[in-house]
Amino acid sequence: MKFKVIGKRNKIAGMALASALVVASLGSIAAYAADSNDVVSKNVLITAPVVATSTPAVDQEQGTIQYSKMSYTRADGSQTLDSEYWYNPVTKQLRMDSKEYTADHQVRNYHSSYQTEGQDDMIVIQREPDGHAVSGKIVKAEKPGAERFDFQNEKALYTDNSWTYVGDEQSPDGKTLGKYSQSYRAYINDTTEANIQLFGYADKATGMPVKEEQFEDSTGQAKLFSSTTNEYKYVKDDDGTLFNTNGITLTPVTLNDGVK
Repeated sequence: MKFKVIGKRNKIAGMALASALVVASLGSIAAYAADSNDVVSKNVLITAPVVATSTPAVDQEQGTIQYSKMSYTRADGSQTLDSEYWYNPVTKQLRMDSKEYTADHQVRNYHSSYQTEGQDDMIVIQREPDGHAVSGKIVKAEKPGAERFDFQNEKALYTDNSWTYVGDEQSPDGKTLGKYSQSYRAYINDTTEANIQLFGYADKATGMPVKEEQFEDSTGQAKLFSSTTNEYKYVKDDDGTLFNTNGITLTPVTLNDGVK
């Protein structure tokens, strides 16, 4: 039987792999699907799902920095994670902020990652819950490509041949959403395998992804496993601090050293 990883998206997963951060704490699903030769280890992250009732219109008059936010939630309430992204399409600079929350919505882990397209140095800053920087590292990693967070690449998400167009639906606020699906096998924890059905929705007016819902079937009955809300807009960096990491002592590490 052939297996392959499906789900090129999720920034939440991609960020964790790229920066070697919170692989364990994210608790994301390790997945494989029936049509490649490569069996995937249980610690490989796959796409996390997305659920929102609408996607804000992308208005470039607000600024030139592309901002997106994804909020991942487990259906059982065991995990909530917010990821924010700022991408400058001119300088190719990327900033990624990740916050993991406890069950009572207190910040458990907060860090920022900075990268520039074509460079293999990634700066990772650990923060207090209030955002105060407490430590920093320079991670030598493979070049994950900051450009993949460009809005144009977001619009192309569901054009990948791993997705199947299902039809159109109306959102509660009247937007027409294109609905797409993909299926695969996945580990939903360290020992339990399940059939996964992932549904993705895109705003047909803007082309931006709007929501995804991930259902798992490990018992013979499909149920919602997780969901994620996302938003997109343009913002400004008038004071030049958005991508600035000055003032933080940075310790060089490699992926083998780990980043905590």
